[in-house]
Amino acid sequence: MRHLAYLLIGDPDPDSALSRSEALTEQGYRCIQASDAHTLLALANSRKPDVILLGSFAAPVDSTQIVSALKSADATQNIPIVLTDAALDGPSLEGFRDAGADDLLPPDDDLDELIARLPRLSRSSVMFSELQRRVKTAAEFGVDIDPRQFRRGYPEEPQVIAVAQNGNHLTVLGQTLNESGLHCIPEVSPFRAADRLDEGRFDAAVIAIDEGDDLSRVQYLCAHIRNNPRLFNLPTLVLSNGRSNRVDMDLYRGGAAIVLPASAKPALLSTYIHMLVNRQRLRWTMRDPYKATLNQKTADKTGVAYSEAFWNAHLPRCVAAAQERGSNLALGYIDVPTLPRIREEFGEENAEILAHQLADWITGMTRIEDTVARVGPDAFAILLPETPEHEANRVVQRIIGILHSSEFHLGEEVMQVIHAWAEGGVAGLQEGDNAASLLARAKALAT
Repeated sequence: MRHLAYLLIGDPDPDSALSRSEALTEQGYRCIQASDAHTLLALANSRKPDVILLGSFAAPVDSTQIVSALKSADATQNIPIVLTDAALDGPSLEGFRDAGADDLLPPDDDLDELIARLPRLSRSSVMFSELQRRVKTAAEFGVDIDPRQFRRGYPEEPQVIAVAQNGNHLTVLGQTLNESGLHCIPEVSPFRAADRLDEGRFDAAVIAIDEGDDLSRVQYLCAHIRNNPRLFNLPTLVLSNGRSNRVDMDLYRGGAAIVLPASAKPALLSTYIHMLVNRQRLRWTMRDPYKATLNQKTADKTGVAYSEAFWNAHLPRCVAAAQERGSNLALGYIDVPTLPRIREEFGEENAEILAHQLADWITGMTRIEDTVARVGPDAFAILLPETPEHEANRVVQRIIGILHSSEFHLGEEVMQVIHAWAEGGVAGLQEGDNAASLLARAKALAT
């Protein structure tokens, strides 16, 4: 059975840990439990879970000390930690934030709320695990990379756009954010906010919904962020006033990372925003060593996608890792019949110009942790770690749809606009699969 993610549940109450484990197992997660700090630290180090759910531990080792220990160790520092049963008051919040916690849930946390937040949390672990595999494969091609050597110089004050249709609420919200060490850009209109997000670079967005606001405008802005290839990872926190749990879940499905009541205290709001920004900056920093694994030794001649040789070395490593952890792995295969036609009519050089553009577009429409390779003169493959088959199929169909509706241009001597036809297939990892069988099944579905 394939699992959505691998969770370590730490709780001093064994019954509470078991109850949460059973509930999350029913939702498709694989869980292990620990009820003392030393066992928890040992399991985190040996099992490398995707997310750690940490309950309220007290002396001799409290939850804040456990977080600090995990975040200071090389083996566990990139594992997201959610503090459950967290006391959301000022002094505790400052300690949790300084220790490096990634998310907070109050003692009466709702299971739906946790499930809504888990995918974004687990993605950080997915990115880190895949980066480790990609670095190992690149080393086989003579490319030596140490991800710890990559650092980005971020502004000390993260830039956050704040959106509220109520001008008074926006003023208070902007003051709260600015006083917490953030640089707030206020905007009343969700539509103008969408334009500003397109034009600038922001670390996060905060959207406030007051009673009587036009909810469709907020949903438009969330959808705009989620469906924009440059913005879809932007951390978005929504302050919801007087809304129902159903509406909050709709906001999560629409792309919100965190949904809080509008009555949330300033200290809580700023803590969540700083946590979201820290997670986002970690993911952006990881992009640099990822990109370093793609060079003339590992890339196809387009220079944009990995070569077939790299793919053949990397795919078995990813299949083995997914089988060991019982996690999802999906493979997409995209065949482009237009390429041989271009090669026949306009020559090899123009076919490669089109292949370069296609590789660029496909790479741009996938996550950095998805391996995109050119696996033949007329075909590309995409490997999507920790992704169920049905989600991968949506990704591939979206790519194909955009390619079909796009215009491509060849060399100067070819005046006509080119429309590329593509066919795709997706296969999810099954019991008994190996690299060859997984690829063959996806390829067969593409034709």
